[in-house]
Amino acid sequence: MSLIQKSWPVFIYAITISAESILIEFLTTSLRLSPLLLSAASITIGGFMLLLAKVFLGKGDESIPLRKSVVIFSQSTKNLIFASLALAIGVFAWYDSIGRVGASKEVILAGPLEAVLILVFARIILKEALDKVHVLGCIVAILGFFIAVLSNATSIDTLQKSTVAILSYGDIEAIVSAIGFAVAVLFLTKLVSVHAPIEVAGATLFLAGLVIFGFLILFYFDKIESISELMTSKVALTLEILILFSLLPFIGALSYAVGLSKIGAALTGTIGASSILITLAAQIFLREFGIMRSHVPENIIFAILGGVLGFMGIVIVHTHNYYFSATRKKL
Repeated sequence: MSLIQKSWPVFIYAITISAESILIEFLTTSLRLSPLLLSAASITIGGFMLLLAKVFLGKGDESIPLRKSVVIFSQSTKNLIFASLALAIGVFAWYDSIGRVGASKEVILAGPLEAVLILVFARIILKEALDKVHVLGCIVAILGFFIAVLSNATSIDTLQKSTVAILSYGDIEAIVSAIGFAVAVLFLTKLVSVHAPIEVAGATLFLAGLVIFGFLILFYFDKIESISELMTSKVALTLEILILFSLLPFIGALSYAVGLSKIGAALTGTIGASSILITLAAQIFLREFGIMRSHVPENIIFAILGGVLGFMGIVIVHTHNYYFSATRKKL
C-alpha cells in the first residue's frame, strides 16, 4: 500500500479541524452560542461516540471480552486524568479564542507554538534529545508565530509597539490553548503506548468535556439560567446544532487515530499541520466571495507569511523525526 493510500485519513483530519475552527467562529459570533456550552457538549458527545466505536470494533475480536474492550479508565487512571485536564484547558481556550480573534488568527498562533512547546516539554520532562534540525524547525516556527502576532497591525506605528502590547486577550487564549494541547500530548503519548489510539481519543475527549461542563456549572452558575432559556426557546435547533457539530470532533479524532496507526506520529503531525494553511485560505475565500463573514487578520500579508513559516517549522521538525526514526529502525 502506497504512502498516499495510508495517509488519506490524516488529510481528512486536517480538513475536519479547519472546518471545525471556521464553524466555531460562526456559531460563537453569529449564532451567539456560548463557547463553554459548545466545547463541553461537542467534545463530550464526540468522545462518547468514539468509545462506542471502540466497543463495536472490539466485538469482532473474540479474544477481547466486551467488558474489557475499554480498559483505559481502570488501567491508566492517572495519565488519563492529567491528559483530560490539559485537553479541557486547550479545547476551551481554543474555542473562546476563535470567538474573539477568529479561526485564522487562532490557528496561525497556536499551531506553530504548540509544536515548539511539545519539543521543549519533551526535552525538559522526558529528557528527549534535540538536535540542530529540531532547533532550526523551532526557530522557523517561532518566527512565524511572532509574525502572526503582528498580523493585526495596520500601520507602521502599530508595528513599532512591543509584541506584548499588540497581544489581545484572544491571542493570549490561543497561547494558552497551545500550552494545554502540548501538555496533553505528553500524557497522550504515554497512553497510546498502552492503549488503542481510538480508545485514548474517546476517553480523553469524553472526560475533558465533563471537566468543561463542571467548570460551566461551578464558575458560571449565574449564567445557567440564560443558557437554560436559550435551550428552552430554541431547544430543537440548539440540540441539532450541538449534535451535528459534535460529529466534527468525532471524525477528526477518529481520522487522526487511524492515521497515527498507519503512518506514525511524525507524518501524521506534518500532514495535520496543513490545517493552518487550509483554515487561512478557506476564510479568505469565504470572506472575499461574501459566502460567510469571517474574522481575518487585518494584515493579510503578515497572516499568510506567519502561517507559511509556522507550517514550514512544523514540517522541518516532523519530517526530521520521521527520517530519524526510519534510520534508527534500519540500524
